[in-house]
Amino acid sequence: MMKEQSTKRRLWPSLFSEDQPIATINEWIKVLATIWLIYLLFNTKNPLSIYFTPSVTEFRMHGSLGLDLRLIGAGLLFLGLVLASAWWAFGKAGIVKLFPRWRVRDGFMTFGYGLLTWLFFLIGNIFADFVHAKYFVNTDSALDLGQFDSWSNYWVVTARYVPMMIGQILALILIFLALYQIGRHVIPQTSRFLRGLTTFLIYVVAAVAYAGIMTTPLNPNFAQNVWINGMMAIPMLWAYRRTRNVLVPMIGVIVLERAAIALVLLFSM
Repeated sequence: MMKEQSTKRRLWPSLFSEDQPIATINEWIKVLATIWLIYLLFNTKNPLSIYFTPSVTEFRMHGSLGLDLRLIGAGLLFLGLVLASAWWAFGKAGIVKLFPRWRVRDGFMTFGYGLLTWLFFLIGNIFADFVHAKYFVNTDSALDLGQFDSWSNYWVVTARYVPMMIGQILALILIFLALYQIGRHVIPQTSRFLRGLTTFLIYVVAAVAYAGIMTTPLNPNFAQNVWINGMMAIPMLWAYRRTRNVLVPMIGVIVLERAAIALVLLFSM
């Protein structure tokens, strides 16, 4: 039995397309519609997003438990809605397949792909500098700046960032799986070239979609986000491809990012 499960983990990505549960178009519509709703709620200017996005002065001078809970609640709500979309579409069986049993090799791949993700992030930033910016805004949010003021601010931002980032990466992988299932049905898989073309196109479209999710009023330049966030998406999808566990691309990126901020804060105080 264990050998059979191990073999299934090596299939890529069979989730929702090659073995049970196989997703229908209606189930994918539920997932993608919910992700679109989440984007509208959190990443556009509306009363809810304004409520969850404090000014620099408000965050730095707050001293308010209510504000801290509001910030942390935004991250939890974001993640909760993404998980709810998967549960709504696929039920408990679908959630379980997204989070299979952790293996020792997953731990090594977590930080290896985490480092690769941040390398792609740095490369993407280099190319993004050559993209003409139509909008000129301060892309440093109140949380980006305020977390360097104190350890309490750092931990509040961390408590918000972790579930928010998990939700964003989970949304990326769900979009990827939907595209994979569609691509295999639309493009004939009769030759190695066509199978490779399908995979390449899925990576590109999923990365562009992730860049769209990360396009916000603070980062409105979609073309730049394609380079920065789209490049980050590629190794995260590679990590999922190798391990079939959504935690692998999540943990490496989150731990390395939070550790880097902590080191800066440690040596600046």
